[in-house]
Amino acid sequence: MELIQVGIFVFIRITAFMVISPVFSQKGIPTLSKVVISAALMLVTVPLVPYFEPVDNLFIFALVVWKEVLFGLAMGFLSQLVFTGVEIAGQFIDFQVGFSMAQAYDPTFQIMSSQYGKLYYWLTIMVIFITNLHHYLIKGLIDSFHLVPIGAASISGVTVEGVIKLFSLTFEMAIHLAAPLVISAIVIDIVLGILSRTIPQINVLMMGMPMKSAFSFIVFLLLIPNTLEFLIKIVPKSMQYMTEFIKAISQVR
Repeated sequence: MELIQVGIFVFIRITAFMVISPVFSQKGIPTLSKVVISAALMLVTVPLVPYFEPVDNLFIFALVVWKEVLFGLAMGFLSQLVFTGVEIAGQFIDFQVGFSMAQAYDPTFQIMSSQYGKLYYWLTIMVIFITNLHHYLIKGLIDSFHLVPIGAASISGVTVEGVIKLFSLTFEMAIHLAAPLVISAIVIDIVLGILSRTIPQINVLMMGMPMKSAFSFIVFLLLIPNTLEFLIKIVPKSMQYMTEFIKAISQVR
């Protein structure tokens, strides 16, 4: 009975994490594959879980299930924050360059996705596999059962304060990532404004959009090495965010 309940709770936490975490939550990955991965991780994790006293009360059982779902979703969400920052950076760039009007529904992510946001997103996915971060995410998920045993997760004011701080760091990362292209687009706007005052015959509105699009793409290509270097430094922080959250939860107990 104890082993069955532990297996259920472990599977629920892992599945909730998989639903929202980077890489594993991709819409292109078949649902059956996600279930198989969750089940495989469950079989590996169950022998490592500390002793858990079986729950006889149905209400307590449902409460523990709910806590495991919320904790798994919270871990996955925090590990996804870096990708959220990348998407925000793409939104900033698209708005300044003029690609906001070209946003379209992306069936892969099931959202209205920006053009530069998708470019940065796939660059970040590439960096994850280069740095083997997906292995560290799985390790952090398994280690969470030692730091926060089944049914022991609880939120405190310190934890909420830490999550708010992580949100601010996400916006800071997005601004740093988007700054070069946004500034270059602003420079183009200034130059076109000066031209329109100097030579009124030039149709600035017709020139502005293609010039900003072409110039921003050239700047993007020139900055790819620097962007990859920045992402290699910043992407591992998704693991750091999740680890800090797990440790904060474990200290509440």
